[in-house]
Amino acid sequence: MSGLDTLTTVPDEQTVQQYVEIVQNVDLRTAAVAVAMLVLGILVVHLALKAADRLLARSSVPKTLHTMLRTILRIVLYLVVILTVANYIGIPVTSFVALLGLAGLAVSLALQGVLSNVAGGFIILLSHPFEVGNFVEHDGITGTVREIRMMHTRLETPDGKMVYVPNSSLSGARVINYSETGARRVEISVTASYDNSPAQVREAVLDAVARTKGALQDPAPLVVVDHYGESDIAYTILVWAKSDDFIFVKWGLTEDLYKAFAEHGVEFSYPHMNVHMK
Repeated sequence: MSGLDTLTTVPDEQTVQQYVEIVQNVDLRTAAVAVAMLVLGILVVHLALKAADRLLARSSVPKTLHTMLRTILRIVLYLVVILTVANYIGIPVTSFVALLGLAGLAVSLALQGVLSNVAGGFIILLSHPFEVGNFVEHDGITGTVREIRMMHTRLETPDGKMVYVPNSSLSGARVINYSETGARRVEISVTASYDNSPAQVREAVLDAVARTKGALQDPAPLVVVDHYGESDIAYTILVWAKSDDFIFVKWGLTEDLYKAFAEHGVEFSYPHMNVHMK
């Protein structure tokens, strides 16, 4: 039987029983050496992982890949240690690999969802739709990416919750990345009385923007008439801010608009009715 045939042959109950007999017939000296090899192998794996951490820290590999690469390396190294010890005590390595392959097939069938999440993690790390530290939105959930793991990604929401999102969901659905471009547009709608001209309102709004901390002047802020209502004129204000300052600029500008309108004599509109008597 060729090596390929051996690897693809599924170990039967008799083969498994042979493995058990081999282990039972191991003498004390062989067992002691096998244990020493196992301990030494674990120590070597530990040192190799430390060396890998140092190499990854100095390399240009994205940090989001470090955890996954380290996990894969650890699995491979421990598998090599197990096969080496098994071969020493007399278990045929080729047949043992076939047995591991059978077990792996059974596990993969039982854990299809887990494997799809692992595959999704690889897709995320290779395609880079977002990185650690980005503020993203997915399926109605918004938050800052704190960690990309093999099976899920951790998102910290603005109210302090930690959400664990399966990678298969993130890699196969729409994700909005608010941080990638570095800037976001703040959009605020206000209404003003017909007694105030658009030029007067625009001047007041730009004054409010100038005093709002974090509001960018490039791109230039924009104030436009949105529509004419029954008792007011609606305006849309567009202002740019850095991604990290977005919410603070929105809150700050909302407050500064009240002050600027009061200083410029612009009247906020509210539902009311004018009654004319003759």
